[in-house]
Amino acid sequence: MIKNGLYSLHAKSREGMAEDVGGVLILRDGQLHGGDAYVYYTGSYECSAGNWKGKMTSHEHTPTGRPMAARVQHIGFFGTYNETGAKVDAMALVGGQGIRYDATLRLLTAG
Repeated sequence: MIKNGLYSLHAKSREGMAEDVGGVLILRDGQLHGGDAYVYYTGSYECSAGNWKGKMTSHEHTPTGRPMAARVQHIGFFGTYNETGAKVDAMALVGGQGIRYDATLRLLTAG
């Protein structure tokens, strides 16, 4: 099971179509919450034997000049995890376009 706790998030667009994003995520018993200066995230995940997958929604709370910004984005992800964090392959649906991200989560505080 991936550890419950506070994680730092860094995501990089694979095709360079969007800005890199960062923030924090709280993972707790299959639920995900977090955000950054412009958006907040809500979602859910499943994990087993070092693999995990899930979905989340990104909601804009502060207007941004990000080129691929949308008020709401739906994101699906899958990847691997260990004691210190996780790696994720994610697809964000922005308008009618899909943007792929590679993301890294680093465990800051377990709890």
